[in-house]
Amino acid sequence: MAMLAHSAPKPIQITLGEWPPFISEYQQHNGFITHLIHDVLSEAGYAPTFAFYPWTRAYKTAALGRANATAVWMHKAEREQDFHYSEPVLNEEFVFFHLKGASFEWSDIPDLSQYKLGGILSSSYGKAFDDAVTQDTLTLDLAPNSQVALLKLLAGRVDALPLEKSVGLASIRDKLTPKQQALITFHPKRLLENHSFLLVSKALKDSPQIIKDFNRVLAKYREDGRYQTYFDRFEAGAYDLDTLSTQ
Repeated sequence: MAMLAHSAPKPIQITLGEWPPFISEYQQHNGFITHLIHDVLSEAGYAPTFAFYPWTRAYKTAALGRANATAVWMHKAEREQDFHYSEPVLNEEFVFFHLKGASFEWSDIPDLSQYKLGGILSSSYGKAFDDAVTQDTLTLDLAPNSQVALLKLLAGRVDALPLEKSVGLASIRDKLTPKQQALITFHPKRLLENHSFLLVSKALKDSPQIIKDFNRVLAKYREDGRYQTYFDRFEAGAYDLDTLSTQ
């Protein structure tokens, strides 16, 4: 009696935007979160492909059903009209980076008013923090990117700088000299924790099954420790390209 053939992997397209170090065309495997999503979907029986767009187009393309899914996004209630949310793919932790040996302690937002704080243009650091800035309780010395912000920290122009932990560590590793790297640490208290998700388009009839399959395998990855290995490899620099495109 002939053996039944395994069913072929089902094609699935995911739209993305640039969000280094998590997702980027200029990293191995398009970044470690893209690599994680690829491997989870592959184990769930899919053949994933990825397409990079500006974020607005990435969202709209998937919302209209021209792609199966888009990654990764924080939760907003209005997005539930267009998408099914997966279980959290990424937990983002915002912390304050500061110089080693500096006196920096805080418990609540009002405690931060005694410090000169840095920040990144167009970034949000959570409602309570953003409201304090709007109300002039806190003042930020803004920079266009994390590298410039870190240089301000090193120069003593700011006392502390809120950054997503992985983004901050990657920026320190990739943008600063070893001597500069050795001068910076971060406070263990989180300013903000966010979750980001894979969004699967409700415009396509198979979307509930995709979510079910993805969540099932993602849970296995968390339980058996494979999930953490992507973060460990990222922190070890395994996703860096030797030569970045300059075109």
